[in-house]
Amino acid sequence: MRGRTVIYHGEDFTRPMKDNIRENAFNILLKAAKGAICFDLFAGTGAMTFESLSRGASRAVAVELNRRAVRYIRETADSLDVTDKIVVVSADTFRVAGQLLGPPADDTPWIVFLCPPYILWHERLEDLNAIIRTVQLNAPPGSVLMVETEKTFDQDLLPPGDWDRRTYGGTTLGFIEPAQVCGMNL
Repeated sequence: MRGRTVIYHGEDFTRPMKDNIRENAFNILLKAAKGAICFDLFAGTGAMTFESLSRGASRAVAVELNRRAVRYIRETADSLDVTDKIVVVSADTFRVAGQLLGPPADDTPWIVFLCPPYILWHERLEDLNAIIRTVQLNAPPGSVLMVETEKTFDQDLLPPGDWDRRTYGGTTLGFIEPAQVCGMNL
């Protein structure tokens, strides 16, 4: 999908990740997207969803609460001709994450993007950490979780693990691969 654009409406109800940060994120993810299932839990414009599909994800689930943003994600999916690879869920991530990220039907790796509005890292930290723990518990081997926070947020408040943290300007990205022991997640 190189060179084709995501519909960005310019509205205040989303804060799209800057292009250079998104590119750096996918440079870190390298080949993890190929064949994976993408879960974009606070999808906004859906840019991470569409970038994942562009980089070879087999399918994607974009979760967004704002109905206008959902409409734009669906319009973008249609314009990029990927409606058969994407499920757009118009819902509160906190209410549906447990169901979406439950024990998987197969061993297809996941890429999970947890890029909520920054204020939620302060107001709903325990709920976000519960989502992270669910991913750590259920994600198949080869999966990767990425969180996006403000640089000033203390990522040591996230569940423990071997986090790879990268800071770009005022944004910090944290990457973790759920631990595997004897073929099972811990």
